[in-house]
Amino acid sequence: MLIENSSDLIKCHQMVTLPSGEVAHEAELINGQALVLSRDGLAVYSRVGMVGDPLGNGLVRSIAIPEAFNLTLQNDAYIQEHRAGYVGLSGGKVCLITLNDVQLFPSKQDALRNQGEIVRIALGS
Repeated sequence: MLIENSSDLIKCHQMVTLPSGEVAHEAELINGQALVLSRDGLAVYSRVGMVGDPLGNGLVRSIAIPEAFNLTLQNDAYIQEHRAGYVGLSGGKVCLITLNDVQLFPSKQDALRNQGEIVRIALGS
């Protein structure tokens, strides 16, 4: 019997609505945390489903994306593909997820060369 192992760092993902009414993409990571991508920011929550928490108890940290690099929806989603720690976003942007951080890059080529990083957000508590 073969045991199927996956190196994906994202268990599942879905669109959510932020308290502001804006849509965002919530990805559940294998460590149980949630990475939330919106048009103008990245946020890490302690677990999935905490985006709408009126007290913000689940928010670990967030960071703004500079206006020139704001994300755009494509097919009603920000995340277009993912495997291992690679996350292909709409508009050609890329997130790389490591054990400690999530980095946003303007393109696959920049991510591959680890240059031109737009923003970085730390994982963990």
